[in-house]
Amino acid sequence: MKIVYEPKLLYKLFTKLKISEKLSYSMGEKVIIDPTKIECLKSTKRSSIYKLLLRKKSGYYPIIFKVYSSTTQRNEVEINIYKKLHPLLKEFLPRIYLIERNLNEDWVFMEFVNQIRGQLKFTPKHLDYIIPTVAKLHARTFEDKFKKYNDAWSSWLPTYDSAPARKEREKYMEKTVVFLDEAVSDDRTKDLIKPYYKPLIKLYSKGPDFFPEILESGSSLTHGDLHMQNICSKDVTKDYPWNIQFIDWESARYAPTWFDMVVLVEILLGFRADWQKYAEEIRNHCIVTYVNEMKKHGIKFKADPRDLYKMAYLQRTLEKGLHTQLRRIFDNRGGELLGYHLEKVAIWGRELGID
Repeated sequence: MKIVYEPKLLYKLFTKLKISEKLSYSMGEKVIIDPTKIECLKSTKRSSIYKLLLRKKSGYYPIIFKVYSSTTQRNEVEINIYKKLHPLLKEFLPRIYLIERNLNEDWVFMEFVNQIRGQLKFTPKHLDYIIPTVAKLHARTFEDKFKKYNDAWSSWLPTYDSAPARKEREKYMEKTVVFLDEAVSDDRTKDLIKPYYKPLIKLYSKGPDFFPEILESGSSLTHGDLHMQNICSKDVTKDYPWNIQFIDWESARYAPTWFDMVVLVEILLGFRADWQKYAEEIRNHCIVTYVNEMKKHGIKFKADPRDLYKMAYLQRTLEKGLHTQLRRIFDNRGGELLGYHLEKVAIWGRELGID
């Protein structure tokens, strides 16, 4: 159930809980929440996001107010990223002004940061301005560098190679097989699915883990959902790496680093028809850029990075990507990447010997 506060009620709660006073203390100057400038930007079953305007001596200042209205693991992960890992990750996060518990809800007041999406016409060269920050995040939290903070995250952050995570992969793959069985006879999908159906069913019988090389290449804190709506920057006018902040950390986990790269690059390649003619060139350039950035931080990959990239894509697509696209089609809300995923699984699966 979505819970959306009316602005008047929300302002009454802010007044009762002395939120303006607490924000003033956190920000080091007096601020007042403007009751006429409370706007709900988005609401789901798990959370609602509001934009607030604070009155300061220098004028108005926007911030984000996020209400977590359920106790799901995904909410817990994001809240704890902001609460328990903020000292380590503050360079990659919006500034956190206040975290407040209100009855059965968690409230987070944070810096308003602009999503890259909508600020400019995004081109392949702009990936060069994002990948250095992705690599820096991974290097900062790579293997033992992150494990030394184990006490801060081990109780709540999902770990990819854990038994529960493996069980979750098995569950998703079982659901995907059920979806494939339905899709092969569904008028909306049967023509697309039929050529791939038998090889996929055979492939899923070998799961849930197809490439030990991915884990062997090293793990770090991964964001898990690096698309343009979750990547923010105050200034995208410069032709060099942007000052990046990542938002919406609910899919974060300790996992092989390459998963973030395939999400960042392949979603764009899948959706941008104007990029697909140059897809291999763009992909290889991004891989080289990432590898070079990781080298700057003292991290080198033993296996061929192009193979690691393709392995990570195949693993992620087989465990969740196909499931997501089929579910979207059955729910009549998209699924545009299904054909893209099917083709890549077939081609790269043969190339890497798992067909």
